[in-house]
Amino acid sequence: MKPTGIAKGLLFSVFPQFKFLSTVRKVYQGAKKVKKTRQNLNKAHKTVQELNHLGGTLKNTLVKTKSCEMQLATKLAIGSLSALIFMILFGFVIFPKVLHSQVKGMVNLGPGTDIRGMFLTIPFALTFKVYLFNITNPTDVQYFGAKPIVKQVGPFCYEEWKKKVKVEDSVAEDTISYNPVDTFLKANWTGCKSGQLEVTIPHPMILGVVNTVLRQKPGALNLINKAIRSIYNNPTSIFLTAKADDILFDGVTINCAVTDFAGKALCAQLKQEAGLRHISEDELAFSLLGPKNATEGKRIKAYRGTKNSRDVGKIVEYDNAATMSAWPTDECNVIDGTDGTIFPPFLEQDDGIVSFAPDLCRSLKAYYVKPAKYDGIPVGEYTADLGDASTNEDEKCYCYTDDTCLKKGLMDLYKCSGVPVYASLPHFLDTDESYLKGVQGLKPNKTEHEIRILFESFSGSPLFARKRLQFNMPLEPVPKLELFKNFTETVVPMFWIEEGVELNSTLTKPLKMLFMLKSVVNVTKYLVILGALGGLAYSGYLFYKSSGKVNITPVHKVQPNDSNSISSVNNMYQGHVNRAMSTHSVDKY
Repeated sequence: MKPTGIAKGLLFSVFPQFKFLSTVRKVYQGAKKVKKTRQNLNKAHKTVQELNHLGGTLKNTLVKTKSCEMQLATKLAIGSLSALIFMILFGFVIFPKVLHSQVKGMVNLGPGTDIRGMFLTIPFALTFKVYLFNITNPTDVQYFGAKPIVKQVGPFCYEEWKKKVKVEDSVAEDTISYNPVDTFLKANWTGCKSGQLEVTIPHPMILGVVNTVLRQKPGALNLINKAIRSIYNNPTSIFLTAKADDILFDGVTINCAVTDFAGKALCAQLKQEAGLRHISEDELAFSLLGPKNATEGKRIKAYRGTKNSRDVGKIVEYDNAATMSAWPTDECNVIDGTDGTIFPPFLEQDDGIVSFAPDLCRSLKAYYVKPAKYDGIPVGEYTADLGDASTNEDEKCYCYTDDTCLKKGLMDLYKCSGVPVYASLPHFLDTDESYLKGVQGLKPNKTEHEIRILFESFSGSPLFARKRLQFNMPLEPVPKLELFKNFTETVVPMFWIEEGVELNSTLTKPLKMLFMLKSVVNVTKYLVILGALGGLAYSGYLFYKSSGKVNITPVHKVQPNDSNSISSVNNMYQGHVNRAMSTHSVDKY
């Protein structure tokens, strides 16, 4: 035992009170520690209460946050779904129906409509240009059978004004009947040629009469030969040299002041022809286009489109007949399409643009080529041709005979006009190359010579058009006729025409507004649909986020007077504690 321990032992044995005081001292020190521990426990209790309060506040905050998120998600979902349904109904159902209804109400030929007024009298002139083919080697062709060399001369320019007269309506049939009238006025636009220019062409009357007799009554060739010599004073050539104005509209004189039988017989026949102008009792005048100028065309009956907008302008009857009689089959005699001044709305690309051409005694269908734009308006580009009766079984009925047909790109109008005239595209564009090889000087060019239409199909509006057509005559040797015996067989181009229209900004303004409205609605509906889908996606995310549980675990409350707690504190000390002293007794120390 250490000395200090011995000393203490002796001290306690000698002075017992020291031992008691030492014990009291230990108890006092232990009590102080217990008191300090209790104070710490009280602080911990307060901290626990604060934590519990904070946890409750946090729980309430999370609950409120959940509630707000749920409300936001619900509102967002309802709003987005409503916007989606509304825009689908409005953008894809209601608006198109309203637009269709408005167009139907505008595009019909019923009394009082704006389109009817424009249909009956087009308020602007179409451009009308004519190009003549000048034969530069007439002597070589006449006497040596040389290949014709041609040079295009033109354009000779005119304003074309269109109107309909003698208008009658049938409410029961929903039709309108009228006679078309085209009036041509000279124009002097940049690049146009003077009508005083002289050109040399095959004489339309001489060549036309001979070719007609060859087909109808070949036995009458001798009589026709004498009649030509009489009327034209023993001509030495079948070529005519005259001013362009006279050839086109004013007329080339035919002298019928003859006394021989053959001449009088032919003149008697010519005087009955509606296409010749009577200058006097013994003088007639022939021109290529004069008979069409300011002359009433044959009567047309067409649908007004008030009952069915898809029928507006479609021809029901031409020349008081529901079908033609020019061709041998019912299919080719069908009258289809409009007169070319109006078309039905809502056409599809595959529908094409169908119009009836009285000069050709047939309907022509312009087919879709590609999308284009005109004055900012989206349109479709269309073109047309005359087909190929030599290979297309559906077009065989346009041949002069069942066994013989012209090759690709040419159409024989003999059954239609009564004169052997061949129609083609200018410069023999898109025709069999044999026709192009039979003449020198032609330069077919797609841009300058094709039929081209820029068409807005929703409203049925042609905004730009270039309708082009060339007229030709066959030239072939006729041994019985002195003037024809040296020719080499070929097809000679006579002239070609271009009828054009370009709507100005004033006339395209309503269409531009229509498409602006359509564009705004289209853009808006897709933006709203995308926004609505985004809103639905975000609301779904909020629902998913709010569906998770938030558990706040409360901290155990430690009571300051908890005996278990004090006991646990006392147990930390290994020394003996006087059980006679209460905790309250300790407090006083």
